[in-house]
Amino acid sequence: MTWFFRVVEQENGSWLCRHGLTEYDTHGALQHAVDHMIELANGQRPARIFLHRIDGNVEVLGDA
Repeated sequence: MTWFFRVVEQENGSWLCRHGLTEYDTHGALQHAVDHMIELANGQRPARIFLHRIDGNVEVLGDA
């Protein structure tokens, strides 16, 4: 089973780090949020990281 980790853009421009219903934290910069999700996902392999933009677009950033 693959675990899904998500970076979600917020209305205020910050980025929320999320796994399932667990919200870890927010970051002011997208790259910081992505780096955080990569770090968490590496401990839960197999894992895939998604980017959810506020406009509804979803990108697969890759597998951890």
